[in-house]
Amino acid sequence: MSLLVLDPDVAAAGSLCQQLRDLGYTSFATSEEHIALELCRQGSVRLLICVDRPFPDETPASVALVAATTQTLDVAGMLEDLSRGARDCWQLPMSGTELEARVQPLLERFERLLRETSSELKDMRSELERDQRAGQFIQLGMLPPNPMGIGHFRLQHRVQPSLILSGDFVDYFQITDRHFACYVADVAGHGASSAFITVLLKNFSRRLRREYRTSMLKQPGEVLAWINNELIDQQIEKHVAMFFAVVDTRDNVLHYANAAHFPPAMLVAGEDVQCLEQKGKPLGIFADATFSSASVEFAPGSRVVVFSDGVLDLLPESNLEEKERYLVESVAACEDMDMLWQSFDPTKLGVDDVSCLLISHAA
Repeated sequence: MSLLVLDPDVAAAGSLCQQLRDLGYTSFATSEEHIALELCRQGSVRLLICVDRPFPDETPASVALVAATTQTLDVAGMLEDLSRGARDCWQLPMSGTELEARVQPLLERFERLLRETSSELKDMRSELERDQRAGQFIQLGMLPPNPMGIGHFRLQHRVQPSLILSGDFVDYFQITDRHFACYVADVAGHGASSAFITVLLKNFSRRLRREYRTSMLKQPGEVLAWINNELIDQQIEKHVAMFFAVVDTRDNVLHYANAAHFPPAMLVAGEDVQCLEQKGKPLGIFADATFSSASVEFAPGSRVVVFSDGVLDLLPESNLEEKERYLVESVAACEDMDMLWQSFDPTKLGVDDVSCLLISHAA
């Protein structure tokens, strides 16, 4: 590992650097801060000696900082330098013997600190990963059966988190003998904070089965308004995009509503794909927001496909218009979840959470 001297006085920097070399240390000198930072970021520098100048911002934590001065070293200055991260303070010039007595113990202490910190970080990372895996087990347990049959309808889902936990959530469940509800939710952000909101969403699913109003069966926008107010009351400071639908299995009708969910749900009938586009505000932000409802025939032999926006990262096209066209073509050509997933680029998984809901109505 190298020692680096950062000093606006080039001649003085070279002199100190030569002293360190005489002691057997690999040493360099520069008067340019950007050069010093680049060398530190490359990982070859262990000790950065800043002479009569502040420490560079964003110096890596793997580099020990020394505040050196050619002026009088006073207690107030030392305390300030130490509070800013200095491992030692030097009064220059120093003899070779003095330098050797300061440098080697400093390097040994710092190396020991790095080892201890690395060990602690590994332990913390292992504990965090265990917690995340436990959370993932719970989150997977909240998802509905896959696949699941309700009358002549078959429901499937796929949820692919970008990390361990997912901010996407899919659910479907029967409400009455002739109605079932389904939704795809995309919580803003990633990781544990977003995944926690999916627990709330699952709780809303359970409550909806008990507390629904008859009007909600044809006006699912009322459900979104209810969830919106519940999220605002929770003060979660996260917004949620959601496509929510209620299927009437007797009349073969899909009643749906949208809360800023994109891309739009798609209804596939033969070779025709109808995008169920609908405007709506995200959930959890705007108090007393209203959401419109719409209906469409869900005839035997047709299917409905709903993605979260993470699917756009898996598509090969470069712009949004081409991505949307590719997605429509893939949905039209693929009748089951496995076929559909094979039309995407698996190497791009991990950029964002990706989820899909597929509802097929048997002919």
